[in-house]
Amino acid sequence: MKRILILLLLVSKFTFGQTDENYKENLNKDFIEYNDLILKQEFEKAMNFMLPKFFEIIPKNQMVLLMKQVYNNPDLEFKADKPKDIEYGKLKKIEENYYSKITYSYDIKMKFNNAEESEDEDRRKLNENLIKLALEKTFGSGNLKFNEKTKFYEIHSIKNAFGISENGTSDWKFVVVEPKQKFILEKILPKELTEKL
Repeated sequence: MKRILILLLLVSKFTFGQTDENYKENLNKDFIEYNDLILKQEFEKAMNFMLPKFFEIIPKNQMVLLMKQVYNNPDLEFKADKPKDIEYGKLKKIEENYYSKITYSYDIKMKFNNAEESEDEDRRKLNENLIKLALEKTFGSGNLKFNEKTKFYEIHSIKNAFGISENGTSDWKFVVVEPKQKFILEKILPKELTEKL
């Protein structure tokens, strides 16, 4: 009886240890794939990595359309790099799902082609400063540079997201945390996660 008990303890420890290590590997693989699909502008495929509950608020076809508009807006040149400095939080089971908080950063370059081209230097400078102030409000002043030569606003963005899985090991879905959209997040994430935002 004692041997069976010890054997069961070893097997369960090994199994749970494997799950704990595997979740980060699978979470990372899915998160990288999700972001790669967005960068390649394969938005329909990227939607497969979003939490289905999200589409009850913003339908999938509208979400795809919004993303296409950002990437294909003739008034805006937009370039984003792959996420880096990715950190995955501990696995937490809340109700029927498992959650892991994700912190990451990425660099974006934006150029506003519709910014009024004025021969008046003061007016042009004013427009640049107004855009810069708006971007600083969103991303923080220390995370923004304006490149005078290229006219690109260079942004270093630090973001949070949640990885959500039914089994805690695979088939990860993602929700990016936008503090200004807390009212949406409260409808699709447990209170335990949103009250800390």
